[in-house]
Formats: sequence, C-alpha cells, structure tokens
Amino acid sequence: MIARKKGKLIVKVAFATLGCRTNQNDTAEMQTLLEQEGFSIVGSQERADVYVVNTCTVTAKSDASSRQAVKKSLAINDGAMVIFTGCYAQNNPEEAARIPGLDVVLGNANKLEIAKVIKAQLNRIHQEDAFGLPLVHMSDITQKWDFKTIPVADFHGKTKAFIKVQTGCDEACSFCTVVRARGHSISDSRKNILNNVRHSLDAGYREITLTGINLGTYGMDCNPPETFSSLVEDILDLAGDFRVRLSSINPVEIDDRLIELMAERDDLCPHFHIPLQSGDDTILSRMRRNYNARQYREVVEKIVCRIPKVGLGADIIVGFPGETEAMFENTRRMVAELPFTTLHVFSYSSRRGTEAAGSRNDVPKAVKKERNKILTELGNRKALEFRQSFLDQTVNVLVENSREPRTGRLRGHSQNYIPVSFEGDDGWMNRIVPVRILDVSEQQVSGCLT
Repeated sequence: MIARKKGKLIVKVAFATLGCRTNQNDTAEMQTLLEQEGFSIVGSQERADVYVVNTCTVTAKSDASSRQAVKKSLAINDGAMVIFTGCYAQNNPEEAARIPGLDVVLGNANKLEIAKVIKAQLNRIHQEDAFGLPLVHMSDITQKWDFKTIPVADFHGKTKAFIKVQTGCDEACSFCTVVRARGHSISDSRKNILNNVRHSLDAGYREITLTGINLGTYGMDCNPPETFSSLVEDILDLAGDFRVRLSSINPVEIDDRLIELMAERDDLCPHFHIPLQSGDDTILSRMRRNYNARQYREVVEKIVCRIPKVGLGADIIVGFPGETEAMFENTRRMVAELPFTTLHVFSYSSRRGTEAAGSRNDVPKAVKKERNKILTELGNRKALEFRQSFLDQTVNVLVENSREPRTGRLRGHSQNYIPVSFEGDDGWMNRIVPVRILDVSEQQVSGCLT
C-alpha cells in the first residue's frame, strides 16, 4: 500500500544494482532524480512500492543474478512494480519482458526518464491498463543520442562518489556485448564533469572514483580531442581534501602523463585495474583486443618502475574458444611474472550476438573450471604477498560507513586498494585516516590507528 503524507502519495523505491561502477553511478543518478520528484528511496531488502533492478550482462551468471534480483524483490512485496534496466535489459528486451513479475523494461539511454516512466506506469495501474506484457521504454542506443549526467550528492551508503566521465565503447572485442548495450563512446563535457565532482565534494565525499565503459577513451570524440590524463589533472587541482581513484582502464589508453601524475600526486590513488583477458597473442587476436602481450607487459613494467607499491588489478578470461594448454600456460606465466595484486578470473561464457558466440571449438567446462582455479589461487597468493609487504607500514584508509559484520571493526581500503580493518569509534567513518598494518592473513588485513 502506497503511503500518504499530508495528502501526498509517498512512493517507496528500492534499487538492486549489479555489475560495474558505471552502473553504480547510473543508480545514484536515478535515485537523485526520484528524490527530486518526491519519491522515497529505501534499501533493497526493504518493502517498497517499486523495485528497480539495474542489470549486468557480462556473463550468463550475471544474467541469472539479474533475474534472481527480480524474484528477491517480489518475495518482499509481490504486489510491487518492478523495473528492469541496465545492460541485460538493453541487449535482450524481448527476453527480459518475459521474466515473470516485470512491469517495465527501461533502456540504458532512458534511465534519466525513470521518474516519468514510474508515474506513467502508476497511472496505467490506476486505470487498470497495466496487464499483459511489460512496457518497453527503450531508445535505439546504436544511433546518436544525448549523453547526460547529473550532479549527485548522495550515493546511499557509499563512502565513494562515482563520477561517470564517458559511456559506450568503439572497440570490437569478439566476446563482449558492451557496444550493443551502451552504444558508441561518448564523453561528457569537462565543465560538467568538474561540476559533478565539486557537487560530490561539497556533499562530503572524500574519494572520487572516475568511471566509464571505456574510461581511457574520454575526450577522443571531443573537438578538439582531449586526453583523459589532462582531465584527471584538472580534477586533482580542485580545492578540497580528497583523493581520486580510477576504475578499469585499458592498457593502450594509459599515457605517460597519467603514470607521472600517479607517481607525483599523493591524492591520485596508486592503483590501476588494467584488463588483460589473456597472456597469449593468438587468443588476444581472436578476442579482437587492441594490444598484444608484449604491449601489455611494457605498460605494466613502466608503471611499476615509477610506482613500485602500485596496486595492480586485472581481468582474465580462461577457456576462450580454441584456448590450448600451451596458450593457457602463456597466460599463467604472464600472471606469475607480473606484480598483480588482485585478479578477477572469469570462465568464458558465450554471449548471444557476439562474434565469438559462433565458435565451435569450445573448451570443456571441466577444463575451464580447472584453469580458473589455477589462476584464482595464483592471484590469491600474489595478493597475500603484496599485502604482507606492508607489514609495520602506515597506509591511508578511507573508512566506510558500515562495520565488518563478523568482527564489528571499522573497515576501508588503502590508497593501493588493500582492504584493512581496525578498532575505532563511528567518528572515524567517511574520513581518510593513517592506519599501521599489524597483521596480514589470507582472511584479513588488520591494523591500528596511528
């Protein structure tokens, strides 16, 4: 039952967000717009009148999780309106429309129209005209469309502000659905980005995470072209006590100036997440990646030479069609030789509509599972070694707004993206504080305030 306050309807809206940091930004923008229109935002586990599932479609598992989020929402309130948006919705609107319980399928280019869509659907329900298939509200994202971002002052429980500087991708990776889901690469204006950053800083956020679907291509579509590193420098020069973190960025978009900025500036977190996908040139070519193993290695070595304690993450796909034992060994050896500190290992998942989906030489599931296990265990060992190198050293931790569920300790991430927990009162939350690392295990990194 929708509540009333002084005669006004109060519609409660809950969000479930899957996938990347760009989706986190999209959710925050939708929440901001809804609050401006008088809607009330509640937690995803609370009873709501409307549930919005902001989906991911990177893997088949992502699709399944998105569908499961619908079931979980309806289990809380089976009479609620459910809106399905994000990349799964964009790529497969007809399939999405058949998910039981959905009311609206909303396109990626239409997310900022969410208030209008909810109001229209509530009117349909009032007129008893909301039966049958869900409303599909979706623009053709492959055509030119207006990319807009808005200032966000509340990321609902997050201690980091996610600032989207571009969206879309012009690459043609044979396994990826992003181009269909997000369209061509489009940059936000520098003026608007700086305004959005200032808005979040004024709201009290101490860490700005720059996001995008192909982050490093920011500015390439501008006239005249601009560089991502120059944007980062402008953000760092804004007034305030804050730090900047980069989300995933491809190796060929990391220029020398970006590396120098990270080496020179304490307020630019020494942390890169650089997708590798494979350490074998044949597989990289089949994946249509725009670099080879040597180029990737050279970028990483250049980074480590200038920033020895850099946090270095990577995405890797095992079991890509045609991947032999020798090809996998090239990847395993490269991972072993480079100073990775976090690894996200995925077993290849065929995605409908991609070039690779037509490949017949698939790798058996058992082989994919074993290769995934080998790299995951290797990645865990390297992560442990990296964290142990900080024993008895002090790191700067952004303290989260919630405590560790098991221990009740404060928690946060260092500038190098090491998860750290320590004792302290709530007054330290949402602050960047110096923490001395006292103990490192496979389960946790513990420290104390200095």
